Amino acid sequence: MLHPELEVNGPLHGAIAIAEDYREVVNTLGNIIHDLDISLTHALNDGDFVALRMRVRGSGNTPDHVLDYSGQLIVRMQDGKIREFQSNFDYMTMFEQLGQLPPDCLPICMTGERLIWMDDHIRSPKDAE
Repeated sequence: MLHPELEVNGPLHGAIAIAEDYREVVNTLGNIIHDLDISLTHALNDGDFVALRMRVRGSGNTPDHVLDYSGQLIVRMQDGKIREFQSNFDYMTMFEQLGQLPPDCLPICMTGERLIWMDDHIRSPKDAE
């Protein structure tokens, strides 16, 4: 399905260099997303190019992690295989819904504030006094 000279662009393009990397990303997401339901909301076909808009629904590792987000995919075919794709899914919303990012992460970041992760087991020097 994937051309040996696959080109990938989008939020994960740095993590995916070859088709094998893409399979690994799909498997990794499959470990954190369950009951996956993908529906096409829009599709355009122009020869070797296809543009798709999808709605993704599913659940995380607990019942309270209900997933409902969207994404777009533009694919260019060559020799009957996917030669290039540009992927843009709403990963921020997905990770918020999985509980891995705080709710309303995007609006908070747009204020200029920084998100700071804290480990409950690490204390600041001030706490040690």
